[in-house]
Amino acid sequence: MWIAFVAVLSLAGIVHVVRAAVVTNAISDRPALAAKVWPNHPRVQLALAMARIGSAAASGKAPGAATIAQSMDAACRAPLAIEPFLIRGAIAQSEGQQDRAERLFVEAVRRDPRSSAGRFFLAQRYLSSARPAEGLRQAAVLIRLVVGGSDPLVLAIALYAKSPGAVPGLRSMFAPDPTLRDAVLAELARDPSNYRLIMALAGEEVGKTRSLATPRWQSQLLTSLVERGDFVTAGALWLRISGLRAAPVGLFNPQFAQLSAPAPFNWTFGSGEHGVAEPTTGNGLQVIYYGRTNADFATQTLLLSPGQYELRMRVLREGGANSGLAWTVACQAAGKALMTLPVGDEAGATRMIAGQFAVPAGCASQQIRLAGTVREFAAYEQVTLSDLQLVRRTP
Repeated sequence: MWIAFVAVLSLAGIVHVVRAAVVTNAISDRPALAAKVWPNHPRVQLALAMARIGSAAASGKAPGAATIAQSMDAACRAPLAIEPFLIRGAIAQSEGQQDRAERLFVEAVRRDPRSSAGRFFLAQRYLSSARPAEGLRQAAVLIRLVVGGSDPLVLAIALYAKSPGAVPGLRSMFAPDPTLRDAVLAELARDPSNYRLIMALAGEEVGKTRSLATPRWQSQLLTSLVERGDFVTAGALWLRISGLRAAPVGLFNPQFAQLSAPAPFNWTFGSGEHGVAEPTTGNGLQVIYYGRTNADFATQTLLLSPGQYELRMRVLREGGANSGLAWTVACQAAGKALMTLPVGDEAGATRMIAGQFAVPAGCASQQIRLAGTVREFAAYEQVTLSDLQLVRRTP
């Protein structure tokens, strides 16, 4: 008899544990399912109440009295739950009782430091009450808590960054979290007029390290400046990032070496399903083109002054009797082509190719590009380019 009784107790315990696990896992995203498993569980009741409150808020309505009563009743049976504090805090906030709302949100976060809702309300409260340092601290934690949901917060911080006096607090916030800093700077870099603000936030980080992987915000800012036509600022920033003392004259890095200097004033190589472009050990570029789709393999922005120029190089071809590979130089703003230089169809021998072009007045920046264009009956081809030179011709 005692053995049977112990067995029944053990079975009951196992069922309770399994049911509790199901409820815990289902509460956050499927409260209705959790309610079917254990309808009277206080966490289930709180989750249902929060879902109803969220639905009402989405419709611009206040939660009903029954919903509030349900959450308060459940709170009595789950004294460590934070939902009642969030609900009461939100209600106090809507009634203009900001200090009381803040105390409730603080208590919610004290009970559960991983409460994203509590952190959100506190960040909102601190930022709106001229306490940016505290608000940004909450926002920084919130970004780490909300998986995949940092984009709206990054946008909000970028907007706040434009406020007077925001820079010191943000720099302190970014110090332990360079990933967050880079995300905010990348957002600001979409607008080149934010250049001074970005430099102030970045501080001494610009050009401090020499890495082949340029931070996204630096690439974005360079692109934005070039697109606006501010080549002086873009060039100065590029030199600082690259660690170079002076701007290159004509074509930069004709050896196709892997350098820390980023695009657009250095090469951008394109590889993918269309083919491969990669530097060789012999100061050249090897291109494999499958000929099935149009593709860019190497591009660079140039700042050539008006005049006559010649582009020349050595070409070693393997395969492909109807090549679609060619170099082009074009004015970047207008897209007007200045030269097209096919790499040629002759295979099995190294030969020199050259092309001439003129940069007209008003063509402040140019783009040099090696691209593949689909041709009828085009086949696989492999080309190695070396001894690339861009020289100015004297009249």
